Amino acid sequence: MNIPLGDVTSKMPSGLITVDCTGKITGHNPASDRIFDGALVTGSPLQRLVRESSILDALLGRCMTTGEVFTRIEFNVPAPTGDKRIGINLSPITTPNGEIEGAICLLSDLTEIVELESRIKLKENFAALGEMSAGIAHEFKNSIATIVGYAQMSTSETELKAIQSYAREILKESQALSNMVTDFLNFARPVKTSPNETDLVELLRSVIGDLRNLRQGQYEVRFLSSGEALVDCDPTLMRQSFLNLLINATEALTGTGTITVIVEAPADRTHVRVLVEDTGHGVPQELLGKIFFPFFTTKPHGTGLGLSLVQKIMLAHNGRIEVHSSEGKGTRFTVTLPKK
Repeated sequence: MNIPLGDVTSKMPSGLITVDCTGKITGHNPASDRIFDGALVTGSPLQRLVRESSILDALLGRCMTTGEVFTRIEFNVPAPTGDKRIGINLSPITTPNGEIEGAICLLSDLTEIVELESRIKLKENFAALGEMSAGIAHEFKNSIATIVGYAQMSTSETELKAIQSYAREILKESQALSNMVTDFLNFARPVKTSPNETDLVELLRSVIGDLRNLRQGQYEVRFLSSGEALVDCDPTLMRQSFLNLLINATEALTGTGTITVIVEAPADRTHVRVLVEDTGHGVPQELLGKIFFPFFTTKPHGTGLGLSLVQKIMLAHNGRIEVHSSEGKGTRFTVTLPKK
């Protein structure tokens, strides 16, 4: 059974446009008309209908001259109610002799999907802000309650030693509040980096040495590396980040266990991976998604800013940090950074 091509394309939910070698429209189906709100005109340049016209013009040129295929390229299209977001796939039209005589453009309207993603992202941001605000309020409320309690007791106390003891507790809590505010301000400021060529293998060996001096305990640190791990980074910030991860690991071990640090830098890859693993108690799955939220902590005396700051530093270096954990089996942080 032969079905005319026009009948097939007229029923397609996706837009279809054909253009000649100059980028001018030679045909289109009803779905593409709906996407462009009736602005398609046969013989007019397709690239003029999108805001990023120079980019589409360049892609069409490459498609026509080299036969290159492009998928999932997104553009903004002016519309009466605001810009639409459309996805375009480009592929060449060839003659039986193999010559390129035009291109097929398959289109999809991504506007609703983009708006949904924005709403979800906004909701996630509000949720993160709520978590952070709750964390700040919790820490402040605890410290203020302690300060008020000792202050009230001191008003009716006549023993000098007791009053001095209360004053020391008030001073301790006041300093804790001051430190928390300082930490938060440091977190809130943009990260300023001073990149230098840094060998992560050497840096991590030094950080592990610092860890043993800072955190005593019956734990073992294993260090493995493969390949040349040179990256452009701020060595001070990177040292701070990895030391934070290693201190977290020792606290998860509660004094005994094993920490494994692995550096993977294969020559055929453009990135370096650093894995920091511990054999500690792990993180419950329901809490894992919150682990990088500011002021979220499972520690009785933690501020919850350490891992948030580590993530911020990695993002400032065009890197990323991921976490995997199993209760009772341990936690693994994976840092990925671009190679030098």
